[in-house]
Amino acid sequence: MIVDVSHGMPRDAVRHVGDLGNIETDADGRTYIAMRDDVISIGFDKTRNVVGLPIVIHNLTDDGGHTGKGESNTTGNAGARVACGTILFT
Repeated sequence: MIVDVSHGMPRDAVRHVGDLGNIETDADGRTYIAMRDDVISIGFDKTRNVVGLPIVIHNLTDDGGHTGKGESNTTGNAGARVACGTILFT
């Protein structure tokens, strides 16, 4: 697992493996996600593998570590956790 780097966004040169950016939710609370990421791996590369890791949805917009304020470099000032789960591959 890649550690000891700053928080970032999917297109940033430096980021945590799990920094997957923001998702948008419509007025009815629905979210549709289609994702392609060149950093994460689904079980094939041990240093970038996300299988078995948690996925966390926060209640605020992630600043990508770009503001330098508060917890920007660790959580992107994304606020409280509102949903959590585990990434599985079956």
